[in-house]
Amino acid sequence: MSENNQEFKPKGTMAILLIFVLTLILLWGSVFLILLSRGMTVGV
Repeated sequence: MSENNQEFKPKGTMAILLIFVLTLILLWGSVFLILLSRGMTVGV
């Protein structure tokens, strides 16, 4: 019985996590492009 529990792979959780991370990357990328298009500098 314990062997079955060790082979469990949370595919749904990994899919949701992957979608979440991709969404964050896309949102930050869009904000970065908006800032670049407006001519704002990053840094000091």
